[in-house]
Amino acid sequence: MRDCSQETANRTRMPNTPKAEPRTSSERIRVHQREVLSDQWARLESVKFDYLRSDGEWQRQKREIYHRGHGAAILLYNLASNEIVLTRQFRFAAWSLGGDGFLLEVPAGIIEGDDPAQTIQAETEQETGFLIGEPTFLFKAYATPGSVTEQLHYYAAPFDSDQRPGTGGGLEEEGEDIEVVVVNLQQAFEWVMQGRIEDAKTIILIQYAQLHIFGNPTHLTPV
Repeated sequence: MRDCSQETANRTRMPNTPKAEPRTSSERIRVHQREVLSDQWARLESVKFDYLRSDGEWQRQKREIYHRGHGAAILLYNLASNEIVLTRQFRFAAWSLGGDGFLLEVPAGIIEGDDPAQTIQAETEQETGFLIGEPTFLFKAYATPGSVTEQLHYYAAPFDSDQRPGTGGGLEEEGEDIEVVVVNLQQAFEWVMQGRIEDAKTIILIQYAQLHIFGNPTHLTPV
């Protein structure tokens, strides 16, 4: 299963790059030019367009847009033990900015086959070793809407330590080397406040867990 931000060289094309014809106009947008700058693991394009400003004036603008497919992330929780499941893995982009590059994150992956729920079930087993049932869809949101078309689908599901036939760790052939971290929710929140957890999707789901799962588990109903 493809990881949400894996940069391994043994893949050449994202399975989930949008295939629909790109939009060319709307009430306030008129696209003039699209130029593909890179089309390997994902697609990077330069776009020139006219934007109708609030003052009624048209303004020519230019953006670089990255199409990397859509992703899914999941919060695995156990109400009885007050624990959640995180992973720790190396991220080259984070390493390049300083530190050791090993980030604590919730399990996540690029959506395959247009089925985010099935994707995250498979990703959960591959990364953590845990088997889960049908996950509960929470919401979806743009990750970096200023330049990236990706939307993340957020899920939650209970985990049971007795339902773990494997050890996880990810797929070696995709360059994954994942450590599984089962941690108390309060400890995870303290790691956020201490700056030890720096991944946005993980922070979002930890806060969601505090508000709606451990504090109000009846809120967890399918959307």
